[in-house]
Amino acid sequence: MEAKKYTEVYIAGKVYTLGGFEEEEYLQKIAAYVNSKVTELRGQQGFLKLSPDYQNVLLNLNLADDVFKIRRQVSATEKKLATQEQEAYHVKHDMVGMQMKMDTIKGELQSARQEADDTAGALEDSRREMDEIRSELEDTRSMLREAEAELEEAKKQIAAMEKRLGKNDNKPKILK
Repeated sequence: MEAKKYTEVYIAGKVYTLGGFEEEEYLQKIAAYVNSKVTELRGQQGFLKLSPDYQNVLLNLNLADDVFKIRRQVSATEKKLATQEQEAYHVKHDMVGMQMKMDTIKGELQSARQEADDTAGALEDSRREMDEIRSELEDTRSMLREAEAELEEAKKQIAAMEKRLGKNDNKPKILK
């Protein structure tokens, strides 16, 4: 079991000792974020005139608002990722089908060459069709590369958002 770590942080002009299983740098980042929210709210007109309880409620609401907005972004990104994964699957499926079709056409082409001289017209048609399929296959491969790049970008965005949310079973605990 990992040992609990403690660090002193600065929030709203006071020093607090935080303890948790996260690294000190992470605890400092969380405290800095909360401190920036407090500073932001204190800069708003009339905030300091409110009771401390009401100030705390507003701070908590602002922090919750940030969490819900990030969750909404994560959800939207996850939906986009699922769509892109599905599209990538279909593109791969189509590519396999086209590869099989191209392999079939190659076989037919070889048979046509062996069968007779009078199949020259059919042979030319097969060549054109194969060229079209190659073009389609290249287009499909290009689309697949783009979809894979978008998929990787979406995965990075989700990882970044999860990191911002602090999705971790070992969440820091505030000691009093």
